[in-house]
Amino acid sequence: MTKHDALIAQLCSEMQPVKRPAAPWLRAALWMLVALPCGFIASLAIHRHGSDWSNPGALWAGLAIFVSFCLGTVAIATAFTLSIAGRRLTHRHWRSLTALSVAWLMVNLIDVTFSSEPWGDFGDGIYCYTFMMLAGLPMMALMIAALRRTRSLHPGPSLAIAGLGIASMTQILLGFCHPVAGDVMDLIMHLAAAATLVAVCVLAGRRWIAL
Repeated sequence: MTKHDALIAQLCSEMQPVKRPAAPWLRAALWMLVALPCGFIASLAIHRHGSDWSNPGALWAGLAIFVSFCLGTVAIATAFTLSIAGRRLTHRHWRSLTALSVAWLMVNLIDVTFSSEPWGDFGDGIYCYTFMMLAGLPMMALMIAALRRTRSLHPGPSLAIAGLGIASMTQILLGFCHPVAGDVMDLIMHLAAAATLVAVCVLAGRRWIAL
């Protein structure tokens, strides 16, 4: 304690300049540029089906992909925003995420009405669940690595919203190799896969990004 000047000098010599992270929207854009190709490559491990865009419900299927993109972009940007110290979820964040989630669900329910068997059979959607998990796992690893750059005072919410964004990104990839008109059982498996990705993202990443 009597040599505090020497201690201060030592600490100053060991300090490294702090590099300010990029804006959340830019970090989200860069993450998506890397994560989507990685998810696509991982999805090649499962047999891919073609989509019949001549189906009458093709418009709604295309709209579902667009809404998934919007939801995923907002969710990923929000997750990066929460990783900045002092930032919290605002009403604007909640409204945006809720509105886009409801829009996604409504578009998919409308799309179901174009199916010849709207209710489906037990076991429908297993392919979709497997596809989303395969495509989502590498995205999850990239997200945890990206959030570890700044850490987070709120790791749970940050990772949960990131998991929602990852699930949305897998929906984009799935939309291009999925029957245009789905069914209710298939949609339930989509929701189950999304919930699984959110849960795994929180459990796997909490320790790595918490301050």
